[in-house]
Amino acid sequence: MLFGPIRTYITVGATQGVILAVPLWQKALAGQTLPQSWAETKPILFALTMATGHGVLRMYSWLPSLIYHVGFHHVAFQHWLFDGW
Repeated sequence: MLFGPIRTYITVGATQGVILAVPLWQKALAGQTLPQSWAETKPILFALTMATGHGVLRMYSWLPSLIYHVGFHHVAFQHWLFDGW
């Protein structure tokens, strides 16, 4: 079935993208206090949403390369990620 691989691709990309967004979340939340109103919450929420979107798009741009190099050339994931295969 075609939908199995596509669903797996989307799930892996989104999950890894959220993990890539964590440093941007930390940067957006650094020095912030608990917001007391919607006006204080909106900029924080926008920054977190943008960070998440950036991480997910970044992962989706890496995923085809990962699949190609790791799947077809039998390169270890760590070598692909850290050595720039």
